[in-house]
Amino acid sequence: MKVLLGLSLALLGGAVQGTFFFPMKFMRRWRWENGWLVFTVTCCLILPLGLAWGTTPGLMDVYRHVGLKTVGLVFLFGLGWGIGAVLYGLGAEFLGMALGISIITGINACLGTLLPILFLKEGQMTAAGVGVLTAGLVILVVGVALVSIAGELRQRQQHAEPAATGGGPKVSFLAGLVVCILAGVFCCMANFAFFFGKLITDEVIRLETVPACNSGYALLLPWFLGGFVVNTLYCLHLMRRNGSLGCYFQPGSLGNVLKGVVMSVLFLAGMVLYGSLAINIIPDIGPIVGWPIFLAATIIAANVLGVLSGEWKGCNGRAFVWLYGGIALLIVACALTGISNIYKPESPPM
Repeated sequence: MKVLLGLSLALLGGAVQGTFFFPMKFMRRWRWENGWLVFTVTCCLILPLGLAWGTTPGLMDVYRHVGLKTVGLVFLFGLGWGIGAVLYGLGAEFLGMALGISIITGINACLGTLLPILFLKEGQMTAAGVGVLTAGLVILVVGVALVSIAGELRQRQQHAEPAATGGGPKVSFLAGLVVCILAGVFCCMANFAFFFGKLITDEVIRLETVPACNSGYALLLPWFLGGFVVNTLYCLHLMRRNGSLGCYFQPGSLGNVLKGVVMSVLFLAGMVLYGSLAINIIPDIGPIVGWPIFLAATIIAANVLGVLSGEWKGCNGRAFVWLYGGIALLIVACALTGISNIYKPESPPM
């Protein structure tokens, strides 16, 4: 029952995470930067501040004890993740939820395991684990290639069909693909924030003032503050360039603000369901089984909503064959990534 509950929470967390961009598709009279700034302020500033201060007594004492270096590193990797978050939003806008989020999630999953192996001693694994991860990376590349073919078919078919207005990309497919690949790479910086910020969560647990499931909020704050800086500066730059600040004063803006808040709640809820609840219920198998379930649910939810919202309107069955074939491979790649975490080198005897 405990395992079933943990895996169910991982599945639910992934499904929620995969839907977070959906409300932005219905923001009227706003440019992309207007909606993304509301999401940024809520998701990367207001909610993390509230969660950290509200759940962690003596929060500043925790930061003082672990030291400025640790907090600073988490913040810096949060800056890197913030670049990935900007590109994530642009990629989902350019290629649509179905393609964009699938590509970004698959790359983030595999590289998120590979990069710690390359750069962090704590991320090392055995030769067998490296072999499984390598297979996952190869399948990832093939999966991205298949969904890329689907994307190109969609672009040609929708261009040839004037009535298809639901989801054609705003830029060329190649440009959108590059944005999504870079988003997947930069989003991996979150893994480094987790590695270097483990001292923060360990200190919160040591103080025994909060339940273990709430220990991660103190880590979340400096990480998300880094993302807040990058995303806010980019949105302000676009507003200055496009003259879009006035969009906030147009009719219907309150409804758009509420949609931005919903995006933030969905994004953080997905993280909490998996990272704070599922992992604590099934700590032994969470990263191995729960992680690929979480990612697969993210990809599937994004695709269902993407298709239902008309992103693939006007496309024939051939495009869908390539799309779903590629998505199946991306999910397999995510599963192999999770399995590769089994193969960790044994600690030397004391």
